[in-house]
Amino acid sequence: MKLHVIHYNDLHSHFDMWPRYMSFMKEHRTYDSLVFDLGDHADRVAPATEATQGKINTHLLNELSPTAVTIGNNEGITFPHDWLAELYSDATFPVLVSNLSAPFAKAGMIQELPTGKVGIFGLTAPYYELYELLGWSIENPFEAAAREIEALRDQVDVLICLSHLGFYQDEDLAERFPELDLIIGSHTHHVLDDGVVRNGVLIAQAGKHGQYAGEIYLNTDTGEKEAVLHALESYPEDEATAVLLDKEQYLAERQMKQPIGRTSGLANDWFNPSPFTQLLADTMRDWCQADLACVPAGMLLGSLSPGPVSSYDLHRLCPHPINPCKVTMTGNELKQFIAEVDTNRFEQLKVRGLGFRGKLMGKMHYAGNRQHLDDAKHYTVVLPDMFTFGPLFPEIKEMPKEYFMPELLRDLLFDRLSEQSEFGELPIRKH
Repeated sequence: MKLHVIHYNDLHSHFDMWPRYMSFMKEHRTYDSLVFDLGDHADRVAPATEATQGKINTHLLNELSPTAVTIGNNEGITFPHDWLAELYSDATFPVLVSNLSAPFAKAGMIQELPTGKVGIFGLTAPYYELYELLGWSIENPFEAAAREIEALRDQVDVLICLSHLGFYQDEDLAERFPELDLIIGSHTHHVLDDGVVRNGVLIAQAGKHGQYAGEIYLNTDTGEKEAVLHALESYPEDEATAVLLDKEQYLAERQMKQPIGRTSGLANDWFNPSPFTQLLADTMRDWCQADLACVPAGMLLGSLSPGPVSSYDLHRLCPHPINPCKVTMTGNELKQFIAEVDTNRFEQLKVRGLGFRGKLMGKMHYAGNRQHLDDAKHYTVVLPDMFTFGPLFPEIKEMPKEYFMPELLRDLLFDRLSEQSEFGELPIRKH
């Protein structure tokens, strides 16, 4: 059996590259090609994704008409429950996620081609605690894979896993399940120019943000497996796609620019005490009812000008899909944390990933009393959730914590600055 696959992953709503991808598709796709999107197509960093609750992404995927897609963590844990439940209500393609219990998530499928049958299933990264807080049930992906392989392998000629687990988890999948012919991956943004073969299983991944489109050729008769990436920057834009995209983005941004309130202006400076960041810190502490809140000035990308305030302004200045998280730590642990972040090294720290969409951390701002801390006493401290995932502060990952979801940091600012709230000009809504 011969098989031709086109794949694409981790667009993260970088819509400027989508018309080039559609141009590539029209040049390379044939009647029997399999086409897959591997998740994180939608990212709330884009105003159009925010305003449409991700429906613009679904509309674009409908135009692509993929064989199937899976979801990533950006769809799964940055979208509120009702957004995700409705995200694919208009989809004309199957959404394969075997380890998530959701109305849109389908188990493995069999695609019949003129040359044979292909079994396909999808897996997404299991952020257990976060999915549970959002009201979803997530399963261990390796257990789900075992179940799907058992159900499909005797019925098909080729077995494909659509994975949003990351490259290293894909390697584990290949070692555990040599029955797989192909793992098409995502999540870790690896650029695998020729793919990687582990335990006889080909693993492919195509970077991020529309850098590349991937092609895969399989021949089960000869055992040949070939993967190649194509840089999309050299492809012209598909005109029809660009027109559709411009229209959808214009309508979404116009909706977000409706005023929600007014302000006399809130300045922000990444390296000095700033009223805007202080307002965010105060709001985080009040919202989560904690002893202390800490947030760096780099979380806000600029100042809020005097005059009307819109959700578009807040999205532009705080684009991150980051939630507040209340951590319980001892006074001694809190002192150590403060000593680490009140340094020039932390202020200049540039971070990629973990939900952060800014440039650098900037000066830490605090709400609450951080003086005269008792080393043995326990304190509740509200932090951006990115501080709790491990890479920045490994010790915090193991501390007791409570994530506040689905509200993002900008949602707290929206609530505080909205004149529509029953609480007045600067309301506080308790969690």
